[in-house]
Amino acid sequence: MGLNNDMAEVLAAVQQKIAAGVLPTDKPMKMWVGNGTGKSCDACDLVVTPADIEYETDLPSGRTLRFHQPCLAVWHEERTRGRTS
Repeated sequence: MGLNNDMAEVLAAVQQKIAAGVLPTDKPMKMWVGNGTGKSCDACDLVVTPADIEYETDLPSGRTLRFHQPCLAVWHEERTRGRTS
């Protein structure tokens, strides 16, 4: 992932997905970190390869999300934007 342009695209994608209800704003209950499993990142839709670190989050709804580290950071920032707690 190249940082500046790609991160602007990730930010736009995450904002769109949150607005559309595709990505939730729930706080994760649990998170695991490990080698990528070949599944798609829920933020950027690119595969998290075994060469990447995958962040897997479990939500209160029972849903599991997977992210690259930079994508996770963008999602955390956007999901809490405007909240006071």
